[in-house]
Amino acid sequence: LWRGLLRVELCGAEPERLLNDCAGEEIRLMRAQSLDAFTLRVFLWERDYARLAALAERRGCTLRVLSQRGGSRSRTLLRRRAGLLAALGATVLLLFFSSLFVWEIRVTGGEGLALGPVINTLEDCGLRSGVFWPTLDVDALRDRALTELPELAWLTVNLRGSVAELKLLPRAEKPEIYRENEPTELRAARPGLVRSVSALAGEARVFPGRFVETGELLVAGESLSREGTRLLCARGEVVADTWYEIGAVCPVDGEKESVGRVKNRFALQIGEKRVNFYWNRTKAIDGCDKIVHEYNIGIEGLFRLPVRIVREELRPYESGAAGEARRAALAEEIQLRLLETLRARIEGEIISLRFRSEERDGLLYVTLFAQCRENIAESRPVGGRIEETE
Repeated sequence: LWRGLLRVELCGAEPERLLNDCAGEEIRLMRAQSLDAFTLRVFLWERDYARLAALAERRGCTLRVLSQRGGSRSRTLLRRRAGLLAALGATVLLLFFSSLFVWEIRVTGGEGLALGPVINTLEDCGLRSGVFWPTLDVDALRDRALTELPELAWLTVNLRGSVAELKLLPRAEKPEIYRENEPTELRAARPGLVRSVSALAGEARVFPGRFVETGELLVAGESLSREGTRLLCARGEVVADTWYEIGAVCPVDGEKESVGRVKNRFALQIGEKRVNFYWNRTKAIDGCDKIVHEYNIGIEGLFRLPVRIVREELRPYESGAAGEARRAALAEEIQLRLLETLRARIEGEIISLRFRSEERDGLLYVTLFAQCRENIAESRPVGGRIEETE
């Protein structure tokens, strides 16, 4: 591109002598091709063309340029595009300068953690969108974040261009330490009608047929002997009938039917600022599904600009009336989920089960009523109480 390559055709009575002259003048000819006894085609650098023309005139040969690549043509084109080159250079500088700021924060790990408090704490520590990352002290940031977030066992921050990757490891909860010699007693974890009592260690305080409330003492952690009352670790099982009532509510709108044409509207997000290219941005959108598409400007893993294009896709719809089949299918789905919730709560078997469904004001109310038989005894330190939970 810079030196320039010419393809020329030489015609004369004795072109071989011209080749000898070029060798003597150290003119480099490449990929020579003989068309006939008087015609020769060769490639040469643009800087050697003037000397080759002088030798060809001396030997009485004609010289014709067939093609040209690069060289003076490229340099002339670049001089005419000085503004384009300046814009290209400014773009490169802008990309380099933009890569020194954090524009995106990605979080991996942290299953089961609320990411909102983690992000807020990191922002207080200095890691936020738009921060100049060469001035960040990652070690100090990590130590401070771990101090203010006791639910984290480990945290690391990796900076890659404009992207800050956070890797979190939640702290494992300490298991409850069981001390065999610590006096404990069994109390009711939930209310129920006692069916059987099996006290392996300790003194039973309830009997079959009695109804107990949450937190009531079932098996005392003490034993009477000649020496007096001796505290011990109560063990046993108290099986009781328990009752559950679990409800759920869900709208029963009909299926959506697309009507009209799909509309698109665009916006430009620059950092925390948003520029909308449409009117009535505060007007509520009724009867439309809005699907938001965001397009980041940058190259994945290399750099990213604090600019993204937002496209909102508006799909008009109409809600049809919900039919009996849809109501039945919706009620059946809710019943299955309520049953899964019940099974996750109990530690026993379900004796009886029934559901009640009713529709009011466009809402479907489903209630589960169940009678279960389970072990309601829960070990607690002597004197401890069990708080009633809903």
